Amino acid sequence: MRAARTTALLGPAGRPLTSRLKTVLDNPVQVPAAVLALTAVAEPTSLDRTALAAAVLRSAEQEADPTGACDALEALGVAALTADHPRRLSALADDDARILRTGVENRVIHQAEAFRNRVQALVTTFTAPTAP
Repeated sequence: MRAARTTALLGPAGRPLTSRLKTVLDNPVQVPAAVLALTAVAEPTSLDRTALAAAVLRSAEQEADPTGACDALEALGVAALTADHPRRLSALADDDARILRTGVENRVIHQAEAFRNRVQALVTTFTAPTAP
């Protein structure tokens, strides 16, 4: 995950690492960081942004890296989302069990609320009507 995040800092200079980043897209823990890196380094037309958004959402739904998933979805942008993606995001925010389950209780509560607020902001952004 750290390597993928560092790769993102390279921008287009990291383009030779694109194929390596794509190999970790089946690992839910690594998906958000890999997607962030891919959006920064890959040739934009070479990415299936909708498939990447679906992978990121699966990662968050599996509790792998929910905060990283938000970062990755922001990087992908609204054009990458299907009509179902905001609904799935909303379901994560409204999950009574919360997506964050481990840690000191007061931190978990704070992190869960911060995550919920962030997801709700993303859903609002992703579902807002676009200007003509």
